[in-house]
Amino acid sequence: MSTAVTVLLTDAELAALDRYIAAYRPGHSRAEVTAEIVARWAEAQRPGSHPAPDEGLRPDELNASNDS
Repeated sequence: MSTAVTVLLTDAELAALDRYIAAYRPGHSRAEVTAEIVARWAEAQRPGSHPAPDEGLRPDELNASNDS
């Protein structure tokens, strides 16, 4: 099921969207491309879609050989 959403863009954002459409999605509407961009972003936000961050060494793993 889809829901209509109104999005207000600045002139610069609209120009960037139009350049993207011209370069990568010619023939598609602003609404179609905006929906595709949001769908890709939402997919990337799913749990497990990002690798665990590198948190470095734990304090008990630090010693003089780690200094550099």
